[in-house]
Parts: sequence; structure tokens; C-alpha cells
Amino acid sequence: MHSSFKENLRFELDYNDITIKELSSQTGIPYRTIENYLSARSSIPPADYAVNIARALNTSVEKLVLGEKPNQPPKESKFQKGIRLFSKLSDSDQTTFIRLMEALLKK
Repeated sequence: MHSSFKENLRFELDYNDITIKELSSQTGIPYRTIENYLSARSSIPPADYAVNIARALNTSVEKLVLGEKPNQPPKESKFQKGIRLFSKLSDSDQTTFIRLMEALLKK
């Protein structure tokens, strides 16, 4: 499946939960330039920018340019993460955690 650089960049930003401002800060690419890649008049960045963007988003230039979506698991929700971490606690720590949560909810 081939999609545009704009669509692929938007997908990766959303997947990684990174804002344009954060991407700009991480890559040194001006905010407005990244905005332009996401706009209606989008274009493909020069190779050095594409490499910096791919690195910051932990993906490849090929995936950004060609639109090959990685087989990534869906992003874990806060609830799912909480359950996963809770299940790793000992029985005693789980009981303590539950008491703490109950105390917080009584506020």
C-alpha cells in the first residue's frame, strides 16, 4: 500500500504521540517546515531531513516515503498499562496499592 509522505508522517506522529513542536525540537527542523509537509501542498523533504524525522519517530525513511506500515501492535492505553503493571505486583503490594487508590478516591 502506497500513501503520501504527508499521510505517513501524520500516522507516525499519532502513533508515537509526538507533536509537531516536539518533532521540530528533536530534529532541528523548523516547525513551519514540518507543518508544510503535513499541509495540502505537502512535499517530500530532502534526504537529511527525512533521515532525521525517521530517527526521531523510530521508523525508516522507506516507511515514511513509501507508506509501508510496520506490523506494530496497537498502542497500549493507560488502563491496559495499569492492569499490566498491577499484575506484576506481589499479592501484598496489590493489596497496598488497592488501599492507596481507595484512600485517594475518598478525597
